[in-house]
Amino acid sequence: GYLSKLHGSFGPIVRLWLGPSELLVSVKDASLIKEMLTKAEDKLPLTGRTYNLACGRLGLFISSFEKVKSTRESLNVFLNEKLNVVASESSFKIIEAVLHRTDSTKDMDSLDCRSFSQHMAFNIIGAALFGDVLFDWSDAAAYEELLMVVAKDGCFWASYAVPPFWKPGYRRYRTLCAKLKILTESIIRKSVNQNGALRHNNLSSCKISEGLVKDPVRCTSLLDGMISGRGFGGAVQGPLSSEEEICGNIVGLMLHGISTSANLLCNILMRLVLYPKLKDQLYADIVAVHTESSELVMDDVLKMQFVLATVCESARLLPAGPLLQRCSMQHDLTLKSSITMPAGAILVVPLHLVQRDASVWGNDACQFNPSRFLQKGIDLGGILAAHKGSNGIKLFTERDKSDSFLPFGSGNRACVGQKFAILGISMLVASLLHNYERCSLNQL
Repeated sequence: GYLSKLHGSFGPIVRLWLGPSELLVSVKDASLIKEMLTKAEDKLPLTGRTYNLACGRLGLFISSFEKVKSTRESLNVFLNEKLNVVASESSFKIIEAVLHRTDSTKDMDSLDCRSFSQHMAFNIIGAALFGDVLFDWSDAAAYEELLMVVAKDGCFWASYAVPPFWKPGYRRYRTLCAKLKILTESIIRKSVNQNGALRHNNLSSCKISEGLVKDPVRCTSLLDGMISGRGFGGAVQGPLSSEEEICGNIVGLMLHGISTSANLLCNILMRLVLYPKLKDQLYADIVAVHTESSELVMDDVLKMQFVLATVCESARLLPAGPLLQRCSMQHDLTLKSSITMPAGAILVVPLHLVQRDASVWGNDACQFNPSRFLQKGIDLGGILAAHKGSNGIKLFTERDKSDSFLPFGSGNRACVGQKFAILGISMLVASLLHNYERCSLNQL
């Protein structure tokens, strides 16, 4: 709200001193945002400290882009490779696990939307990382709860320049982090044991041509790819590729993935409540593609234009966070408009202002309207199915709208899991509605 007032008074670029040596630069202009996010490749040091405090040693979520570049590229490729397998095979299992969890704790007639979304996000990210072993893990509920507690307080304790060992609250937080590490190591061992057997069976059935095994990790989890070196490239090579670092990367992915996915899922479920006709529109889109006799697969979801548009519109109106934050640790940034941003400055994009800008999105910019993503000439399925090449998602032919749709960031430091998130959540929403309508018909 404060940035909105400042931009209204001073224009698309606002400079705000947060302290004697701490400068915040907020950019609202779409053309400048794209250039800034392309040139500013580093994360804020506080982000790296937060993840290091909560997760321990890790090769992801560090501030310097150069140190994490190859790791991000490998993870992006691996997530896209695993998208079809994980989402298609796990969506109904995720729903069953979440319904069983919520049904055992509270009345389904008064189900909390936020908790339900958190449970779904935990299961979809966990299934991608650990495989189906997560659904039978007796400590899954305790692990989810501990993850949320650690995520909630991490940024606060990381903001101290010197770790406050003298504070009881900090010592309690470190104890929780230690418990989280123990549980993570436990599920890693279970996943490795189960997926090791799956990989052995898969290798024995693979065709071998010219001494090369075709797709040897098709049936394994993302964790198995990390350990084998396919998933995180440089992050698991050399003397630092310890179990501690793998554990830290896993915790970091869980914390980041759950928070972003849960917010988007919660927003979609809230829209289903606020707009009763939306459920009917979504279900009509689902049944037009998917038949009862066939299994719901990713190719089906890619044809569900209205489902994909609903997910994108929800991400536009309520992104994962209010601000995109970047910085340039080593060099000053000079934009083409002759604007210079000093090294170390906090560079932010106020997403709520950019993605609800009436001059770009029209007079209904603040209203929920998935049809804006169904314009003529836009094939959402085709765009999202293009896994190779740039990680960015260009959904509009108009430059202003394309540059102003930033729920997953932009530039070299954009979220590597954006396609995984949109398609995985679309699959989950389609599976949820399909399951809901089927249960409703059975009750009749």
